[in-house]
Amino acid sequence: MKKPKSKSKPAPWHTFPQNIKEWTDEDHALGWLLRGLRFAPRSPKNSFPSPVFAFPALYVPSMERFFKWFAGEISEKKNQDAAERLYYLALLSVRNLLAACEARPDLYRPIAKQQLYWPSMAGWGADVERANKELMGNLNLGETAPLNTARHGRKSFSILENTATSIACKLWGAVEFYRRDALDEREVFSSDPVCSLIMPCLPGFGDARKLGLSDEHIKILWTLQPLSRRNFLEWWKLGEPVFIHLYGKDFENHKDFSGYWKNKAFKDEPKARAKIRSAIKKQIKQAFHSIAPKSFDVE
Repeated sequence: MKKPKSKSKPAPWHTFPQNIKEWTDEDHALGWLLRGLRFAPRSPKNSFPSPVFAFPALYVPSMERFFKWFAGEISEKKNQDAAERLYYLALLSVRNLLAACEARPDLYRPIAKQQLYWPSMAGWGADVERANKELMGNLNLGETAPLNTARHGRKSFSILENTATSIACKLWGAVEFYRRDALDEREVFSSDPVCSLIMPCLPGFGDARKLGLSDEHIKILWTLQPLSRRNFLEWWKLGEPVFIHLYGKDFENHKDFSGYWKNKAFKDEPKARAKIRSAIKKQIKQAFHSIAPKSFDVE
């Protein structure tokens, strides 16, 4: 006697296999995204994560693993399907974010005031440019940002055109992350949203010592004030060992500084190496002054 055929059909889309050993790289990446989206205990009355436990520094790295998988599929495997899916994922995310900002700007202003950037649509039309400017103004974007911004027509820095400034921003992000962590240990950590640039994205971010900071440096973090144009030298003193750790003791040979060796000022100079090293450090130190917010101090 033949067994009756099951009327239920398998789902036309791919779901998670019950056996985790059968998971693909995509399954694992999506799993990390879901962990990030649900990274917090839930109360019986509320299905959404409790804000008491939901810190971006905890759940963002988990979510980012999913996008790193996407990046690998696109850049390394030239996966056209992944490229299209990432586009639509970003499109839907930004579209819904903009709708939420319009409906409840009061929920996003505390976040936006700390940020240098905000997700938005890009396009050639004048309407798009006008809408983005209105959005930035309505959300008070960058109003209390920890770095210098171009609000109200002020001159700002560029991390794309200036290597020293780009490095200074990266060093600032690392030091700021540990500074806030030190405040957390003293139970004076602010619950306000922080600038997204200090999300932990550097290898070994879980231990300051792995980024080159000594115990003496860590003690300074406990009393270090936010970056300003008066204390930028204090920040450089903490950023310098992180810089050496990231670029190596012979940092002058790093590709980012190849232009120094072609500079006529150092050509045929017997002490070129020492002078180039000094010039690189001097420019990064000055870059800390450039990225410091102007509103905090009198220049």
